[in-house]
Amino acid sequence: MKVDVRGLLACALAFTLAACGGGGSGGGGGSGSGTSNPDGAWLTFDPAAPTVSQYEGESMPVSVTATSSRTFAQSFNIGIIDTKGVVTTDVSVSGASAMSYVATLRTAPNLSAGTHTTSLEVRVCEDAPLTCAKPFPGSPWHVPLTVQVKSRTDAAARLTLSVPSLSVTTYPGEATTVTFEAQLDKELARRVASIGVFDPASLTVTPPDQMTLAPDGHYVFTLSTATSNALAVGTYNSNLQLRMCDDDVRTCQRPVAGSPWTLPLTVNVKSPTNLSALAPVNGLGSWTTYQGNAAHTGFVDASLDPATFTRRWQLSSAVNSESRYASTAIDNGRVFIVRQGVNTQWELLAISEDSGTIAWNVELTNLNHVNPPAAANGRVYVTSTGHEDTYLWVYSQATGALLKQTAMSSQWSNYSAPTVVGTDVYSIDGYYGGLAKYADQEGKFAWTVPSTVEEGWSPATDGRFVYTYSTPDNILKVFDAADGGSAYAIGAPYPYSTYFTAAPVVLTGTGQAIVASGQLMAFDLATHTRAWVLDGYTFGMAAYGNGTVYAFGANGRTLEAHAPANGNLLWTVDLGNNDFSNVIVTRNLAFVSSSTATQAVDLNTRKVVWTYPQGGNLAISQRGVLYILTSAGKLAAVNLR
Repeated sequence: MKVDVRGLLACALAFTLAACGGGGSGGGGGSGSGTSNPDGAWLTFDPAAPTVSQYEGESMPVSVTATSSRTFAQSFNIGIIDTKGVVTTDVSVSGASAMSYVATLRTAPNLSAGTHTTSLEVRVCEDAPLTCAKPFPGSPWHVPLTVQVKSRTDAAARLTLSVPSLSVTTYPGEATTVTFEAQLDKELARRVASIGVFDPASLTVTPPDQMTLAPDGHYVFTLSTATSNALAVGTYNSNLQLRMCDDDVRTCQRPVAGSPWTLPLTVNVKSPTNLSALAPVNGLGSWTTYQGNAAHTGFVDASLDPATFTRRWQLSSAVNSESRYASTAIDNGRVFIVRQGVNTQWELLAISEDSGTIAWNVELTNLNHVNPPAAANGRVYVTSTGHEDTYLWVYSQATGALLKQTAMSSQWSNYSAPTVVGTDVYSIDGYYGGLAKYADQEGKFAWTVPSTVEEGWSPATDGRFVYTYSTPDNILKVFDAADGGSAYAIGAPYPYSTYFTAAPVVLTGTGQAIVASGQLMAFDLATHTRAWVLDGYTFGMAAYGNGTVYAFGANGRTLEAHAPANGNLLWTVDLGNNDFSNVIVTRNLAFVSSSTATQAVDLNTRKVVWTYPQGGNLAISQRGVLYILTSAGKLAAVNLR
């Protein structure tokens, strides 16, 4: 029989939903597809007995397709009767084909946990469906509906937060970041529409754009502490709400079951300065060069209590500074740094440990690049590299007076700080980054040898030999400290000309040289062999102390402890989502830093016990002050006693 499209359109337009009765669970009946109702066999339903699953507090759609096998001349209305309150009065109808349409209802959001059943009575009438004095042949039909409702506890368990609570330290007028992660199960990841964080206390600033769908259900949230309200010194608390909604998370009129998930947040706003009296700490010495000493171990022989740490002072960053290998040197109560100032001019600064004030500064004008300083013997040693402005500069620590300027032949590359042993200074010199020994007492270079190291290096020495390591040729080169002669090399030469970079060599004091350059490896200095190489990528630098090698794994997201004898992994600590690359070690703590944060890891409990909202190169002075220097020249001083 030919389809009467007008009749179907009239049906859709005149559709009326009737909902009667109360809620509750119970059985239902009816013919479903109409097979037990011969007069109504012309109208069938798919599914014949729908089942839907939901959680307490949410409403789910239920779609049923009705298909007709005949047409009628008169228009008609449809009503759906639910006497148990399992569905709401919210309904929509759309045409699926010329002879069928889809009715979408919604389950009631107030259903308790458990199984709820009802029989949807479908009426097709010439008049109003509630009275239906003129029913169509076979009307009414009965469609069984089952709703499985899971508990709110089950709903909340679909999302796991990476931490039970958050705590962050900041200072008046300054902002810092706080990060946490959330993992959704597969079911929730498939259905979430929007996800975001709401802070009822406005202690944090949420991004204006909410998070979009992550197919794997893994989300990382990074919030910034608020500075616009200028929080005074004190402790503030909030309960962050991680919201998942079927609408905008800022209003969240339709939350997903289980939402919101609550994450307690504490913001500690501390005093920006604490200029307590300083005194030398037993076991600590001057921090003369990169990683503290000529062996580049990054180790200080002292135990520290994180509960006593306070910020001493902070020096703001320079205007245009950006130094790739920025590091500090600390001697005689002063901190020495190199940075770019206004109009990209370089400057050497001496900063008082006691007050954070600049004792003196020297403008190093018209230089292409100035590398980080070393400090010893009452002097500051700095190298500059460019084309015709490559020099070793020697300054007085006390006054900043220039004591010596000696020309070198190295060009363009950027390096780490020189290395000082006694009155000898080991540095770069030579067109391809040669190695040179500067005899400070004589005021001249004692020798210079090529070493084909182009970027980022600082030689290590035990006083007898000088050690360099270059990549990608993977050769540890060892030179005689007395005359610069080649003592030996470990590794095979790289056969092609390439642009070489360097990794710092860490000397263990037990006859080993440790290198972190993609892979963590050790060289046996007695047998002149590569002792071991670890599979897996190692990120950033390495440190040695307490008879242990410390290095970063997982692209800087874990701190690993290794046995120096064989490289065996002793333990690992998850550092979170930041990419950490700097590490120095004390007897009981490892200080690690990324570009945005510094943390202290307890070596016994292997937990993060302290966090500071600034990252960068790390150093510890003889008087127990931790320094954190960013590549932009921002310097933070933290009292460790």
